[in-house]
Amino acid sequence: MIKELNHFGIVVRDLDASLAFYQKAFGAVIVFQSLIPASQTDVVYLQIGGGLIELLHPRTPADTETFGITHIAFLTDDLDTDYERLVANGADGLVAPRVAGTGVGRLAFLSDPNGARVELLERDLAMRIAPVVHPHVAAFDHYSVIANDLEAARAFYCGQLGMTNLITLEVPATELTIDYLHWDYDVLELLHRPTASSAPIFAHVALRVRDLDAALAHLAEMDVRPLPGTPKAAGTGYGRLANITDPDGVTIELLDRADLRAL
Repeated sequence: MIKELNHFGIVVRDLDASLAFYQKAFGAVIVFQSLIPASQTDVVYLQIGGGLIELLHPRTPADTETFGITHIAFLTDDLDTDYERLVANGADGLVAPRVAGTGVGRLAFLSDPNGARVELLERDLAMRIAPVVHPHVAAFDHYSVIANDLEAARAFYCGQLGMTNLITLEVPATELTIDYLHWDYDVLELLHRPTASSAPIFAHVALRVRDLDAALAHLAEMDVRPLPGTPKAAGTGYGRLANITDPDGVTIELLDRADLRAL
């Protein structure tokens, strides 16, 4: 059975630069570090607030390597049964269950209805620690995925993976519909527009900050600036936001608002 939304996987060019960025900017803590010997890929799990991201660093990347967010991962306590069930219900199987490259646990990959790469993980090792306290980061807010077919995405993540819909928000000025789904602490944002988006399917990682201006001032000391058009009022009408990017161009949304469960 699926039991947890676990992480976004991010392929990085320079592991030291990425670690320095996340640790200095957000107080990220390394909770697991290993190597995939077959591909000579470093694997590092970082915890920010109470949420996880995985950094994957191929030491000799192929010319066709994709950098940035490449997958979303869920934990299961029965990998074979869940993989077979999801494929039987229409998911495209990409990698059948096998031992993970690090040798820690087992994994499989499949595709969600919109083409997002989904990892299923089965392992006994607990990587998550108590939420990391940081002067600016209040919590890991959500992982964001484009859902051109929103109904199919809802059926997959809620009906098949067991997530619960926290709230659905309409943003009339942009004709945007946003679903927030969750597994306990961890939240998945589904972004849907009437006109199919050609943007990268993994949209961003979002962190809830205590004070947006103070957080941006902290980042400015690292010479990290908000993207054009931000900071701004959130289109949902809840709070303010600013977007920055990490060393590999991954968008990180900084949100100054109440917890989603309070909306």
